[in-house]
Amino acid sequence: MKTWIKISLFASALLLYFWFILRSSNIISALTKILIVALLLLGMESVRRDREKTFLMCSDINQIKKMEQDEFVAYTANLYKRLGYFIDLLKSKDELGCDIIARKKQDIICIKCVSGAEEIGILPLQQVYGSMNLYKANKCMLITTGTYNEKAKQFAKANHVNLIDQQELLKKIMKVTNEKETTKVSSSTQEV
Repeated sequence: MKTWIKISLFASALLLYFWFILRSSNIISALTKILIVALLLLGMESVRRDREKTFLMCSDINQIKKMEQDEFVAYTANLYKRLGYFIDLLKSKDELGCDIIARKKQDIICIKCVSGAEEIGILPLQQVYGSMNLYKANKCMLITTGTYNEKAKQFAKANHVNLIDQQELLKKIMKVTNEKETTKVSSSTQEV
């Protein structure tokens, strides 16, 4: 969500809240409500920071390689969410060749994640390619912590399947973490 939308929603919620408090005749009750809301907001910020810390800690490729399939899918969904995509995480029992549906502008992407394999063959590519029509996607990609064999690369090239291997995955992770670091540096510079 854009920053100005977040700010305007927060400001309007705050104005409505204070309007209701001012209508209250008991000042102790009003102050208690303000204190409760402040504590809730602090708690929510703490949870957000813990999630951010966990995400950055898992950005080591060796830790990512050790993830179970469900963990890797959730991590990848979180990564693409941070890259600006709207994410639909499919349940493993519901998935038909696709783990994640990512949406951004006119792009609808079927993403299949494969964890723990050193070299990926053609079968997972066929699965994700076949799921495009089912999910009405216009792109598909396969993400792995390993590499792809030659037949998989040929299939991907012929059918326009995007391949994300360990190196490309690291580039996307670095993009997210560098944006975070840049934001921290620019905000600390503004404080000085």
